[in-house]
Amino acid sequence: MNRVFAVFSALIALATLQSCSTEFDLNAPPKDIWVVYGTLNPSADYQYIRVSQAFLTEGNALEYAKENDLSAPNLLVTLEGDGKTYTATQVDSVPKTPEDGLFYPYTTLYRFETTGNLALRAGKSYDLTVQQPDNPDFELTAETDIPEEVTLTGLNYTPNSTGRCLRVVEISGLYTLEFTKGRDVPGSAFEIRSWLKLTKNGEPVELSYGPTGSFTDDVRCSESGSVVCYQFRENEILQTFYTDLLPTDNDLIDFGVNEVNRCDDDIDELPIEFWFRVTAMDRNLYLYQLVNSPGFQDLNSVRNQYSNIEGEGDVITLGIFGSISTSERPADLGQCSRYLLKVNETERPTSPCSL
Repeated sequence: MNRVFAVFSALIALATLQSCSTEFDLNAPPKDIWVVYGTLNPSADYQYIRVSQAFLTEGNALEYAKENDLSAPNLLVTLEGDGKTYTATQVDSVPKTPEDGLFYPYTTLYRFETTGNLALRAGKSYDLTVQQPDNPDFELTAETDIPEEVTLTGLNYTPNSTGRCLRVVEISGLYTLEFTKGRDVPGSAFEIRSWLKLTKNGEPVELSYGPTGSFTDDVRCSESGSVVCYQFRENEILQTFYTDLLPTDNDLIDFGVNEVNRCDDDIDELPIEFWFRVTAMDRNLYLYQLVNSPGFQDLNSVRNQYSNIEGEGDVITLGIFGSISTSERPADLGQCSRYLLKVNETERPTSPCSL
């Protein structure tokens, strides 16, 4: 009985397999998918928006992307905020960076001029709208609140009899940078960079550190109230500068801040040879970074997507529209940092000083 049943089941399975086709369509039904990217920066003279459409091809997708410009031209792109309305200018044939040959080398961008009286302002809200002039039912929208600039309290100028002086910053050992958030529209996250200008054997050199990873609160230190502090690891910035500079005893290395120019009654006349920048980002950019961070993985191979681009009807939207604000402040290098970088033949300090 069992043998008969087994044979019967096998015959049914064989018949079923023979009736099935191994051919099937890998492509899903076409969908209207739009992708928008843009980041507003009030310190920039121009703001750029990129708009493109997702594509579906029967052939090799990489070859298709390499040979076709996927950007979407001939759109009406506008920006509203702070009592002003901006209409974007279409800019064609913009070279992509990097030009690695993987994708079509040019794209179309939409540019807003934000100079003079048209400058964007931190702490204000701005709305983006993308429309098709010949299709009244099509509209993509997004919104951002530009965060207020931070105040770098840890780099306040120090007073003296001739005015105000650059604060001396010792980046050997542990260094902590403090700043205050904006009060009404604070950033949702922050990152820090630093630069140092030198001349090495008569040739100008610009060294850079960063950016740090984005952070929302104190890092390796603790402050109260509205002050945020970020403590760099021991020699973290200095080691980066040193590795890029590779100074030797035979090099002539000059740093442009000295006892003559480090103080002035006009802070705009102080030299900018070593400086820090804190970038505040809005909630949209922070969430986009957080969701797409490679440091966070789950068991699902298909990652979630964060986007604040909204469309009408069945339109699917991807991308991000956000904003940043930046704050910079120059400083003077401490003696140990100068000595380790072999700047201006600085003498070794009496206190411990080593990398």
